[in-house]
Amino acid sequence: MKKLKIAGFILAAIELILSIAVVCDVSETKMVPPRYIILLGVLLFVMLAVVIFFSKRKKKAFSICAIVISVIMCIALSFAMYYLRVTNKTIDEVTGVKTEVDEINVYVSVNDAVTSINEAVNNNYVFGTVATDDQEHINETIKKIEDSVGTTIQIKQFESIFELIGNFENGIVNSIITNKGTILALESAEEYEDYSKNLKVIMEETFEEEIEEEDDSNKGDKDHFCMYFSGIDTFGAVTQRSRSDVNIIGVVNNETKTILLVSTPRDYYVTLSSGQKDKLTHAGIYGIDCSMDTLELLYDVELKDYVRLNFSGFQDIINQLGGIDVNSEYSFVSETEEGTYSYTQGVNHLNGEEALGFARARHAFKDGDRQRGRNQMQVIKATIEKLESSEMLKNYSSVMEKMQGSFQTDMEKDQVGYLVQSTIDDGNWTVLTYSVGGSDSSQKCYSLGTSAYVMMPNEEDVKYANELIKRVLANEAVTQDEINVYIEKKDAEDVINMDLQEEDVTEGD
Repeated sequence: MKKLKIAGFILAAIELILSIAVVCDVSETKMVPPRYIILLGVLLFVMLAVVIFFSKRKKKAFSICAIVISVIMCIALSFAMYYLRVTNKTIDEVTGVKTEVDEINVYVSVNDAVTSINEAVNNNYVFGTVATDDQEHINETIKKIEDSVGTTIQIKQFESIFELIGNFENGIVNSIITNKGTILALESAEEYEDYSKNLKVIMEETFEEEIEEEDDSNKGDKDHFCMYFSGIDTFGAVTQRSRSDVNIIGVVNNETKTILLVSTPRDYYVTLSSGQKDKLTHAGIYGIDCSMDTLELLYDVELKDYVRLNFSGFQDIINQLGGIDVNSEYSFVSETEEGTYSYTQGVNHLNGEEALGFARARHAFKDGDRQRGRNQMQVIKATIEKLESSEMLKNYSSVMEKMQGSFQTDMEKDQVGYLVQSTIDDGNWTVLTYSVGGSDSSQKCYSLGTSAYVMMPNEEDVKYANELIKRVLANEAVTQDEINVYIEKKDAEDVINMDLQEEDVTEGD
């Protein structure tokens, strides 16, 4: 009997330590309202008091009952502590990210016998560079090469990546030193699609850069703000500078629990923060701060924070959630390297791979990138809804682990925790979506050094987006039906204008 009592008190002591640890871990997440933390502490104290009370009773049955309760509590608290530590680890890793990586590669032909930078220099290779790359990082890479081989290397600089590739294929230069994102930009041209398969990397140099941010005093309040959602090249690392294929402004009103997602097509022809004209997607090559500044110039908006997503990693999160229910405006087929996927008009239950195919589809639509942007917003919207459901709890640790490689933000842990706490207190969010449009054109793009397909912004669409942003931030009621009415009216006007243009052409003939 004495041994049972001793065992009971030892287990009670372990339970006390675990209870304190769990309460501390819950508090550290910053995501649980204080009153719930207090309630949790009270419940754990009551359970511990029951165990101690039973342990002090003289009857053997009470001691056994105390041990059983304590063992169950210790197991439950151990599991809770594990999940909470996974949560805190993930939150710490994906929040407050103030840096990104710029990758400079040295390429040769995939069929080249050379396998190292030393071999290339020993064979008197001529190295080509592009004037539109970040010259600081290019020069640092060249210096590192010269320091390692102990000699000066031959460099030829070209105005555009197309000019460089032409001279590379003609044998004028034997190797290419450029930003990895520049090669991805090259591949956006139809004639150079998948061009990276023709290249071999013989040296890789990475530079960690601080992301320039505005002074915190200019960031506005924590209940009304705008942030930038960037979806990088499908198979790029989430920390890497690269083209931004998804460009969405998230307008957050925590008072009305409203999120407005405004999508801007990747090929929108905009003025970069440097003053150069280019596609919006190419702004990402120069850093996420360049993308944010460019969007601030396009819209009358101040972007407080960024969230960067890797859509190839994002599919793993969706799989862990058991799939998402996405609404499709059309029935269509999406063909990707991973497979062919079919979607019906209306709600589709999609796994991660199917959701990625849905978000990447462009050629299946008359509207091309415009529709792709709308589909991407539907995927984000559906994921937010699933994260608010019980499925998140069922696969909690797996979702948190997958999030580390596919998601990052410069929002601090306290900011994220504040929004989660208010969601727990005040209920779920209403997510609205709107996508701006434009007209097809061909214009010179700074990063390419030549003309390419672009979308010229529709000023009326941009103006309407600005109106929606201001209304949401001002606590005005905005509905998706209202936005859809505007879109339908605008589409009808576009059809009329096209018919009138065709009539003018016919009369002119």
